[in-house]
Amino acid sequence: MSLATKENDPAQDWVIIHELTHGWWGNLVTCATLQDFWLNEGITTFMTAAWKEHRYGRAAYVAELDIARARLEKARAKGYDKPLAWSGSYPSLGARRAVQYSKGALFMDYLRTTLGDTVFWAGLRSYTRAHAGGTVTSIDFERAMEDASGRDLQRIFKDWVFG
Repeated sequence: MSLATKENDPAQDWVIIHELTHGWWGNLVTCATLQDFWLNEGITTFMTAAWKEHRYGRAAYVAELDIARARLEKARAKGYDKPLAWSGSYPSLGARRAVQYSKGALFMDYLRTTLGDTVFWAGLRSYTRAHAGGTVTSIDFERAMEDASGRDLQRIFKDWVFG
């Protein structure tokens, strides 16, 4: 593979995108406790896919989420799947990442699909601006998405986040 090809390969830049995205979700807005760690990692993993969609097209977005889906399915095959805001211990770092990073990203995609792009991005923008420089919980994120959508999202958040 030539250098020019590597530079345009969406698979080559995920770690840079992921870590830069932590400037917003993880640093500017950070979780109050490890129970809500998915807000740092799940949003960041999702935003990596969203950036790839913007830069390389829809197929790159789907490919990134397919990686997350495969990681979560691997954990599920071992009998391990927890709500995003679960406070228990994980049997391995891989299982923790499958839930907090991968399932978190898939939840963000689910919200985007359910709410539509305009509402979803408005909710994420509002959440980020309202909590810049502070700490958050999953409830803060739920409220921001409910405010943006004008919908009661308790059932969706119960299914994915709270269990």
